[in-house]
Amino acid sequence: MTQVKRPGREPLLAGYGEAVITPPRGIDLCGYGFYLDRKAGRVLDPLKARAVSLRRGGNAVVVVACDLIGLSVATSDRLRDEIGRRLDLPRAAVLIACTHTHSGPATVSMPGLGDADPEYMAGLEQRIVGAAVRAGRDSRPARASWAIETVEPLGYNRRTMDFGGVDADLKTVIIDRGGERLHLWSYACHAVVLGPGRDVSADWPGAAMRALEAAGRRGIFLQGFCGDIDPVSQRNRWGKGTGDDLTLYGALAAARLIKAEGYRHLIEAPAIRAMESRVDVPIQIYAPDRIRRFAEVFAVKYKEFPGGPRFARDWNRRALAGREAAASDPYVRGVPVQAMAIGPVRLAGLPGEVFTDFGPALRRGRDPLLPIGFANGDVGYIPTRRAFSDPTDYAAWCAPMFYQIFPFRPDAGSLLVGRLRRLL
Repeated sequence: MTQVKRPGREPLLAGYGEAVITPPRGIDLCGYGFYLDRKAGRVLDPLKARAVSLRRGGNAVVVVACDLIGLSVATSDRLRDEIGRRLDLPRAAVLIACTHTHSGPATVSMPGLGDADPEYMAGLEQRIVGAAVRAGRDSRPARASWAIETVEPLGYNRRTMDFGGVDADLKTVIIDRGGERLHLWSYACHAVVLGPGRDVSADWPGAAMRALEAAGRRGIFLQGFCGDIDPVSQRNRWGKGTGDDLTLYGALAAARLIKAEGYRHLIEAPAIRAMESRVDVPIQIYAPDRIRRFAEVFAVKYKEFPGGPRFARDWNRRALAGREAAASDPYVRGVPVQAMAIGPVRLAGLPGEVFTDFGPALRRGRDPLLPIGFANGDVGYIPTRRAFSDPTDYAAWCAPMFYQIFPFRPDAGSLLVGRLRRLL
């Protein structure tokens, strides 16, 4: 679906809205491993849903970023449809992304990684819609510009244990409306500074937003293609990050965003466009013997990981029970691929933990393209074909065990990115 109305001399209108989405104490947290029984304890910082709307002439888009680990495609579709209904927009004009904090609530029930609480989820959906609607109805005349600023590495490649392939650029759309300045910005790095505790936090993206707000700005952070990128603090001491680390990361990102304001490129009379396509992504179905062997190998490999052997037994049962049904339809159906344009700036959304290599592959040098992971859902890791050649690769072979039981085919990433490239 695409918006094709041609703007005349109409001004750009921009709006902002937000809502607090912090979960209650005792709710399941999600991330870091299997059967950890992580329950929400103290709140280090509030989780938020932040939304920006942009309209010019008859065309508009709404972009929402939530301090959550992810949402299902079905939940995202429902939210986007309701926001579209309230603001008279097609679904393609609404993007809902998650920052992928691992110190937030379980929002998709996955075996061994926490269960979504129905009462919290109902209130969450209302608050996300409310933030988006407030942004849509808060439109004021604005000017837009874009900037790219290379930042000292916040992240490293956790697969190669070095900085190879890291996308070190902060990408931002700067929106000025009256005396207010908004940043719509992206960077690729897992939000896992704090490690597997019980504190609730938006992790390093939340710290960056607080630092930006302390400097008199607002805006939203869009997680990039961070599937294989972790914070440098994890390379030093895995799972031992502190509040000081959050402050350091936040201050560094905010300082670079503010520095970029001095080198921004004005977007004159930006055309606003949005498109979406759906892709059926193929999966590999294991034979029963391979299921049993894979479970045995997994149990041994992760025997020192809390809950690892238990998860292997659970997956073995689920895989054997679901194999026949999966073999009759070996696809993850209707995976959303989305592209937006704000003048020359393009937003490229995929619903998962996309490997970082795909981001620079979509960009032409340092053109203003914002890769956005966890956009309109989360179907799991989207690795490069090369990752599948390593039988021990966690993202290619192990993570699918809690997403859709069986792994994607090695060409899944190129299939999704190829469709996205055509939209862009």
